Amino acid sequence: MTDPDTARPLPGALEALHELSRELAVVAAVSGRSAAFLAERLELASRPSPLRAIGLHGLEEWRPDGTVELRPGVSQWRPAIEAAYHELERAVPEGVKVEDKGYGVTVHWRSLAASGPELESIAARATAVVLRVGAERGLVPRSGKASVELALPLGIDKGTVVSEVCAGLDTAAFLGDDSGDVLAFLALDRLREGSGMRTLKIAVGSAEAPRELIEEADLVLEGPAAASGFLEALASRAGRD
Repeated sequence: MTDPDTARPLPGALEALHELSRELAVVAAVSGRSAAFLAERLELASRPSPLRAIGLHGLEEWRPDGTVELRPGVSQWRPAIEAAYHELERAVPEGVKVEDKGYGVTVHWRSLAASGPELESIAARATAVVLRVGAERGLVPRSGKASVELALPLGIDKGTVVSEVCAGLDTAAFLGDDSGDVLAFLALDRLREGSGMRTLKIAVGSAEAPRELIEEADLVLEGPAAASGFLEALASRAGRD
């Protein structure tokens, strides 16, 4: 996916997620994208269901009334994010994109035509700029697929979200394809070890999938179509039980 703004779930996966949210205790989409972006892609306004949309790695959540609820302490970081965004726009290598995500800034080079040593050099220079700006603004770097993000230093990530959402359950699963999803996997490990919860860590494999994610997974599905098929089969099974 070279343009993150064009990302959307496959039709079968979308239907399955809504169906699963009606059958299971909790189903949530947890993403580095904004909660509003998730809500639009998941069609939450037109498909009433208990499906939750948790954005910015847990900093915000879409509510059924159409509002977005921020975690305490988040809004005060907006000036730092704005300053970091403008500085990064001036400093990153040509062709590298800088995206203001409201309470985070992502720098990515997914759409560049470069490859090999040239792409590695661009990625290294862009990352160095992000690390410098993050240190100056008190923001935390977070690696992703062909990208690096500056996040708020609030100790909130996909792992803490999983720990909260899954508290009290006896079974939980997480499906992911990016570096931040490793934290969700590790959270499931802690829940399993601490409470005996049955867990399943599912990775979506691709040429860009982080090696650590694949190594930590209990199950690897090859590509979005396989992931959609898995969700559809799970929804069909849940509807019969």
